[in-house]
Amino acid sequence: MVDRSQIRQHMDVIASDGELIGKVDEVDATRIKLTKQNATDDHHHYIDLADVARIDEHVHLSRTRTAVLGGAGHAATHAAAGTGAAMAGDKLLWWLLGGLALLALIFALTQCDQDDDRAVVRDDAVATEVVTPRVAGAPLRTGSLAYELDRFLASEDGLPRTFTFDQVNFDSGTATLREADRGDLDDIARVLAAYPDSRAAIVGYTDAKGPAATNRELGGDRARAVVAALGQRGIVADRIEARTGGEAEPVATNASSDGRFENRRTELIILKR
Repeated sequence: MVDRSQIRQHMDVIASDGELIGKVDEVDATRIKLTKQNATDDHHHYIDLADVARIDEHVHLSRTRTAVLGGAGHAATHAAAGTGAAMAGDKLLWWLLGGLALLALIFALTQCDQDDDRAVVRDDAVATEVVTPRVAGAPLRTGSLAYELDRFLASEDGLPRTFTFDQVNFDSGTATLREADRGDLDDIARVLAAYPDSRAAIVGYTDAKGPAATNRELGGDRARAVVAALGQRGIVADRIEARTGGEAEPVATNASSDGRFENRRTELIILKR
């Protein structure tokens, strides 16, 4: 084997047929690395030191240009293939990472949408529940007509709205309020007083006993009795109109005493806040 210390950078490398192979770039223990400038594939070619025949001002090879470049070209092809495979692997990795990042972004946006939707539901729930009733004094009984009326008048729910009195009923054939009705009327008056701009109608109903015409008149009398009772509690008469429903629109059967008692009801309709 030749003395590789004699091989210097930029020396011409010449094949056995006199063809220029290239110039020396550097030398390692077993190979000469050629510069890229004469390589058509833009890769370094390598020459085995075993192929060097002699060294003077040039490096002379023992093989022809075709033989040398054929082997070198084959090696270069493998190198290029390895490089291409590595680049393809890198591209695939970047595509996978990009896809994962996109999925993460879509998931995050979906969660934001869900969070936004949940917030709206919570806000809506608060908006419908949180009203500011104005009634002062003793707390109204939860679930009573006065309680529900107070919250309705403090809300922005649609009009008109009909409420049925909890206690205000009448004995058969009469338009006289009972003692048991006073507490209900007291609370209703407190609520209406807290909303002085509100307007309402009182509708009196009867059971089906007796002539329909008589029942229509009796229903009106019952409504006027309630209006008068509210007037005694400070609610001026021009805020409330009296109406009659007579025996129409029963809420229970007229075949039993309990059903007839339920039909002798009184309703309050809010017309204006």
